[in-house]
Amino acid sequence: MRKIYKIFSAAFVLTLFNVNTVKAQETLPLYQQYLLDGDFLFNPALYGESDDVVLNLNYQKQFSNFGESPNVQSVGMHANVFDRVGVGASFFRDQNGPISANGITVGSAYFIPLGDEENRENQFSFGAGASFYNMNLDTALLTPENPNDPVLYDKNIFLAYANLGMAVKYKGFAGGISVMDIALNNDIPIVNGIEPSPTKIIMNAGYDWHFADSFFITPSVLWNLNTNSSSMMDLNLLATIFSDNASFSGGVSFRSAKSSVGSQNLGLSPVIKGRVGNFTFGAVYNFGMSELQQTVGNSFMLSLGFRFENFINGQGFRYR
Repeated sequence: MRKIYKIFSAAFVLTLFNVNTVKAQETLPLYQQYLLDGDFLFNPALYGESDDVVLNLNYQKQFSNFGESPNVQSVGMHANVFDRVGVGASFFRDQNGPISANGITVGSAYFIPLGDEENRENQFSFGAGASFYNMNLDTALLTPENPNDPVLYDKNIFLAYANLGMAVKYKGFAGGISVMDIALNNDIPIVNGIEPSPTKIIMNAGYDWHFADSFFITPSVLWNLNTNSSSMMDLNLLATIFSDNASFSGGVSFRSAKSSVGSQNLGLSPVIKGRVGNFTFGAVYNFGMSELQQTVGNSFMLSLGFRFENFINGQGFRYR
């Protein structure tokens, strides 16, 4: 199995090399992190959206039929640090055969209350951040026909990006828009054979529809556009039961994509998540809907988190 996977990875990488372009991977691949308390990973306007210090960890495994399949890990934290200002940071690692990528993102947000209620349920925010991304190629895992190919010597790629975002919560409605991965270096489409990741425009909206004191459903949508003229859309539906100290949610996410060569349905993903006290957890299983997925297998994501009492800003959020 290991040998087959190495051959598959080498063939894929060498195909990219043959067109004389080394394309950087995505900074942080977009799965369903935003449904598992990781929405701040894709919109800097959400840094410090609550009064707690929020810790979020995610692990995504792809191609379950392979022993050494691609996987992504991320860890992030954000908090309100003074008055109406929040800050956050995250780190991710993406391992894909001979290619490994690491990235760090930092940012800040400013919040404006939309009412007199002191519970932060109604607020508008805007934020900005920067991402620093490094990709490394392990040539020991490759068996190229020409080991002296000069492209193979460009083993490390460093790229810097800017991120911008806005978000709003008001009377059960939540929405936002962010522009992610605005290249700050190597920003010309191809420089020295290196192409930055495409800039992404991510829009989302959802509504908490309360049926009873302890139950609500949340239909939501996320639309991801990028400068490569492709788009991806998620349609989500979650149901939640809750009490003062706990909650549990279950639902489904449907993903489709469209590009210049056509459109396709990518996957159907059951979603569960919950909260017990300050501890949070979640899981997503991605059922692929293409012939390729039947061969390489499905994928899954696990999430853990914890909300600490805010030890950074003892005075709390400034409502007025």
